[in-house]
Amino acid sequence: MQELVRDESLWKARWDRMAWERVEGLPDALLDTPPPPITDIQPKKPKEVPRGAIDLLADLDLDGEAASEHPYSDRVKRAYTVLRPFYTSILDASSTTSSLLFTHPSVNGLEAQCALMGNLGRMASSLVQGLPAALESLAAKNKLRQVVGYLDMELRSAYMAKEAERAKGLETVKAETAMKEYAALAWKMRHMVWLLGPDEAVAKRPPRAAAMHALGGSGIAFAHVNERPVFHQEIPHNPKECIKFSERSESAFTLAPVKAFEAHLEQILIEEITLLQRIFPQEQGVELVFFEKIATDLLADYLAGLVQDAEAHSAYVYLEAYARSYEALLPLADAVVSIAPHVPLSDAKSVVGGVWAAHLGEYLAAEELWAKGLLETQCEKWQRNLDNVVREHRESMAPIAPQSAAEKRSFLSKFKGALLTPAVSIPRSVSSGTLPRGSSAEHSRRASPAPDHENEGYVGVGEVPSALDDDAWDDEDSPVKPAATPAPPPTLSLPPSENVARSRSVSPQPLAMSSMLSLETAIELVNVVRLSLQRFQTLGKLEDDGRVRAASIRVVVQLFAMLNDGHLRPGFSKAREEIGTYDFVQHDKDRAGVTDASEHVGPLILFFELVHIGDTIQQMMQVFFDRVASPLLGKIDFTNAAVREKKRMENDLDENVAQGMSAGVELLVHHVEHIVLTHQGPRDFYPEANAALDVAEPTRACVHCCATLKTYCDMLASCTDKALLDVFYQEIGFRLYAVLCKHLKRQIVSLNGGFQVISDLNAYYTFITTLRQPALTSVFGALKRVGSLYIVDEPKELAKMVRDATLSGGTMRSEEMYEFLRSRSDFKSIESNIDGELYGIKIMEDCSVM
Repeated sequence: MQELVRDESLWKARWDRMAWERVEGLPDALLDTPPPPITDIQPKKPKEVPRGAIDLLADLDLDGEAASEHPYSDRVKRAYTVLRPFYTSILDASSTTSSLLFTHPSVNGLEAQCALMGNLGRMASSLVQGLPAALESLAAKNKLRQVVGYLDMELRSAYMAKEAERAKGLETVKAETAMKEYAALAWKMRHMVWLLGPDEAVAKRPPRAAAMHALGGSGIAFAHVNERPVFHQEIPHNPKECIKFSERSESAFTLAPVKAFEAHLEQILIEEITLLQRIFPQEQGVELVFFEKIATDLLADYLAGLVQDAEAHSAYVYLEAYARSYEALLPLADAVVSIAPHVPLSDAKSVVGGVWAAHLGEYLAAEELWAKGLLETQCEKWQRNLDNVVREHRESMAPIAPQSAAEKRSFLSKFKGALLTPAVSIPRSVSSGTLPRGSSAEHSRRASPAPDHENEGYVGVGEVPSALDDDAWDDEDSPVKPAATPAPPPTLSLPPSENVARSRSVSPQPLAMSSMLSLETAIELVNVVRLSLQRFQTLGKLEDDGRVRAASIRVVVQLFAMLNDGHLRPGFSKAREEIGTYDFVQHDKDRAGVTDASEHVGPLILFFELVHIGDTIQQMMQVFFDRVASPLLGKIDFTNAAVREKKRMENDLDENVAQGMSAGVELLVHHVEHIVLTHQGPRDFYPEANAALDVAEPTRACVHCCATLKTYCDMLASCTDKALLDVFYQEIGFRLYAVLCKHLKRQIVSLNGGFQVISDLNAYYTFITTLRQPALTSVFGALKRVGSLYIVDEPKELAKMVRDATLSGGTMRSEEMYEFLRSRSDFKSIESNIDGELYGIKIMEDCSVM
């Protein structure tokens, strides 16, 4: 135990933790002198005395004043001796000011009192434990806390007195020097908070202010911040100035007053933070606390008044005011960092964002409701007009060539470029590049789901005022202009087509079925969501709780769901109804004199224009998702609701296209069957004996049928990819094969007419080869060879041909080949002979009548 007591390293640790500070008016040679390092302390060596000799001077110290062997323990003990009277006086005094700390004649001035109190606090703490049971009792802590509070109050009073002198311009430099000294004294006293603990009753403070308060020694800093004139003067900026009215009395949000308010606050920040840097220690962080005070007092009040006034006008004005005001006032954070580079930019932005975060929940709910309402409105308008559009154009409906893949790529390329512009600047004419060629502007107006007067100044959103003529996020140095037609951005028009379809004779009339889907409506829906996502992107870094991202996902889900359920599905459903109710018999009667095959295809060709528009919409949505939505949606996988809804839309679109194509093919086949039934003359394959026969040309039914099929397939090729094209070509080919087989079996074919059959089958085969489908070519090649059954008159040869599987290329059984023989005009006379050759049945030899 004695060794521990004499261990100087332990005393050194206590002395270092005590951090003795020189007290003005209470000099002490030992305490004010730094102790030497332990390595420099050398104990006295005993004198060497010869054996047998007696040292008579052994008890005398002849070395003079030597350094003490215990410099640290001596200083700790000395500090205890000096501080104990002050400590006991504080505990025993009836009042704070009657203690020895304030009545000792040598301890004069706040600087000496603060230094002595700091030494006293450290000596009494558990760090040093220099005073017996010093801070163990609650009473002792309360007494010391009262002394610290009194000193803090005195420092604040002295500081504010000097601040008043500085404000009056009286000896400004001297006043600021004194203010800096008082602030430093208060900052030195911060360790008393650590030793005594924080106050039990502490007012709720903003995060940065609470952090500075926890550090201690911040009384003067808070007094300085709270008493700045800017917080007690009326700000010469009214948030109501941000709402302007056009000549139509439409309310609109303008950014110019917000920017003026930002410039005003920036000037205040420059002046005040510069003063803070001259007075307060950098590590205290008073600059950020002052900026937080600006945000919570001035910005918060301004924003509250702004959103309250904007919400009273319209939801769109409210949303614009909330998001764009944040964008305009966020540069205040950059201004703070430029003045005080030690302040992290993220912290400064967080201070500004905290003001808007307080209203974030209400904003997100309003944003989702606004987007949902506009999406529903656009789709409802389009659905209401859908029946009218079809009815208006049904009589004038005429086929037109769907646009080529090159035109589609051109539109998508321009759409990608349009996505880089502010959402409100996407013109309604962006869809003109994919409107049917030759369609009139009048049709574009009739097919539009919203009248121009409701949408003027904004693509399809009736709420957005037409007074806004500036871009969404551009500078607004000029006042709001009266409502007028905006200057149109470059129209996304497509170059004139030079493909084969252009050479066809097409009617310039609008299309009813292509009007069942609208690129314009799809762009309007995208534009609504782009506005929301544009605002979400601005507000995305307000918080880290993911609320903005979740809202972004929900809005994108609404877009895909509404586009799918409110536009694509009803459009395709109406198209299938048109296909199902199409009466090609009546149509052919009405157009009996029309020789152009495309005029008789009806809604089949028109459906491919619809498929083209649907495919363009799908690709457009993919571009939108990749370029605009994905950065805001987080992880892009199956766990994301937006990804799942997008996939559902794509699957439903594919299903609708497949169902429509299937219905179209079904109708086409019935139409072809109707053509061969109604246009095939009874004497085409059974001419009179002396009639002249030109087998070099196919029959009228064959020509009309091939022309109709060619028109349909050309249209299909112009708007369908290769994989889907092959599927439908094969479906059409095999269905045509079945129709022709059935048709031939119903005919009466003579030997001379058989040559006409072969001529027709050659024409059908020639058409099939243009489809480049090997399976179809093989089948129709076999059918062409089967036509030779009608030009052979020898039963034995016919029987051999029926049994010959190579004749049909293995595509028909003998029984099926036999069915074609039944359509021969002489079949009854040769039936028995053929049966005998085929089945060995000879009625004259094998049968007898009993």
